[in-house]
Amino acid sequence: MVPFDRFTVVLDACTLFPMLPRDVLLTLAAHEFFSPKWSPRIRSEWTRNLLDRMRERSSAGDPEAQVQRIVAAMAAAFPDAEVETELAESEILGPVSPKDRHVVVTAIAAQADAIITFNVTDFATAYLSEHLRIEVIHPDDFVMDLVDLNEKRAVAAFRELRARKKNPPWEIGELVQRLRNAGLVQTSLWLQTKDVAALV
Repeated sequence: MVPFDRFTVVLDACTLFPMLPRDVLLTLAAHEFFSPKWSPRIRSEWTRNLLDRMRERSSAGDPEAQVQRIVAAMAAAFPDAEVETELAESEILGPVSPKDRHVVVTAIAAQADAIITFNVTDFATAYLSEHLRIEVIHPDDFVMDLVDLNEKRAVAAFRELRARKKNPPWEIGELVQRLRNAGLVQTSLWLQTKDVAALV
């Protein structure tokens, strides 16, 4: 197995659009569990969705500026993350849902080991694993894989994430509930175990 500090994954737009999954995944990446990748198209997709959501909720301030600050912070933290995808789509992508083929193209271009997505069923997982050696993993399963790899480092990453939540601060119970609501159910169960909660 590839060591996780050299493990390369493409983060699908659906994992970057919601705040908490994005925060969890990028915090773990910053702790050198893996190398994150995305394409300009993936970036455009999740930022457009986030901007629409912020406008719907009438967020205070300038939503476009807020989204651009997030994008700029991600680019500064992971300067090699964005991958230009000039690789043309081909018949080998046939079993993959047409709307998601560009994500597989990105994974090929990035020589990624895995695609992290909430929409696992859209990616013909067995086919991609067998023919392209690209795993398709739900973010909850992926986070738990990282926890299993090095729980101490994972706890440190979640402790750092929680420490950033200052206005207002998040109690551990709130973080657990937010993770559950975001679809990271296994992660929430791990985090609420007595030994882990005491350290986070």
